Amino acid sequence: MRVGISGYVGNRLTGIGRVLICTLQELAKQNPDSTYIIFRNFDFLDYDLLRTFPNVEIVDVPYTKESGFKNILWHQWTFQKLLKQYKCDVAYIPNFTLLLWKVTPTLVTIHDLIEFNVPDKFSKLRMFYRKYVCDPLMAKRSDHILTVSKSSYSDIVKYLGVNPSKITLTLNATDKRFFRKYPREEVDSVLSSYGLRYKEYLLFVGTIDYPGKNIKTVVDAFLNLRSRGQLGGKKLVVVGKDGYNSDVIYDVVNRSQFRADVVFTGYLRDGDLPKFYAGASIMLYLSLFEGFGLPVLEAMSCGTPIVCPNTSCFPEIVEELDVTVPPTDVSAVEQKILTILNDKEYYDDLSAKCYDKSLKYSWEDSAKVYQQTFEKYSSPK
Repeated sequence: MRVGISGYVGNRLTGIGRVLICTLQELAKQNPDSTYIIFRNFDFLDYDLLRTFPNVEIVDVPYTKESGFKNILWHQWTFQKLLKQYKCDVAYIPNFTLLLWKVTPTLVTIHDLIEFNVPDKFSKLRMFYRKYVCDPLMAKRSDHILTVSKSSYSDIVKYLGVNPSKITLTLNATDKRFFRKYPREEVDSVLSSYGLRYKEYLLFVGTIDYPGKNIKTVVDAFLNLRSRGQLGGKKLVVVGKDGYNSDVIYDVVNRSQFRADVVFTGYLRDGDLPKFYAGASIMLYLSLFEGFGLPVLEAMSCGTPIVCPNTSCFPEIVEELDVTVPPTDVSAVEQKILTILNDKEYYDDLSAKCYDKSLKYSWEDSAKVYQQTFEKYSSPK
């Protein structure tokens, strides 16, 4: 079987790109007789690590990762031509894109329908495009839809009117070679170059936007606790690129007397990110809505306690762990932070439980579901 894959996942390697790479690594290992062909923007080099697999082919196309609009256009023509040229039996699109027509059976992943759940997540134009053009056409034109949580599964049925038989659940996981427990000295060697100390900071990882990722609640809770002297000298570290309305977040921080204790790192190198998770006292991720919320699982895989919402997909991920709060309730967030930090025995127990919970998520298992679905819809040439 030959699987043709759209490699456009945005202009940076974030959650969707990580999911694609981890899935392909496992697919290539498990299925040596299948070939996976990634058609990628010529300047998106993160897929190069997949060249170690003889059954993964990387084909550069003359489109830059920096132009979302051009990437919408190339899916309608160039991608379809390439699928025919490379004799692909099935096509796979891992990210939102317009799907007007197709030359081979096409499977897509819809990670979430955040635009139906967070009214101000994007600009008005982008909201209109996703809700009334991209989402409905992608759901209608595709042969099958993959999604990453029961929450997203339900939303696809509810908002797009898709028959449940057309949807398959493929849970995310983490690459345990990188997102794992680390010796203290390995973590310290990375943190020291950023002026940070082990377990002396709270962490947020994600796009800096407003209101979507709800980082404002994280910032407000941190600044309140610092103003009352309840966090000692701990800092708040924010890892991620600027997003929609990021100025709102910077304005809140810049007006505070503790602005020097909020550290914006920007986009981190992949090798540094797991150490940031491992060195944090708590990972705070209070997004208003997610399809899966991969940073929560990444932190848990590094043995770090997390605080996350009691909404959308998060109760599925953490199950019985007592780490959820109403995402916009600043007071509840503050109390949860203090509960975790002020009892060492509880802290250590929660760390262990978070780590153990992360082990149930496996790319090996998920890749088997992907392959079975690809095979079901493939049409050998």
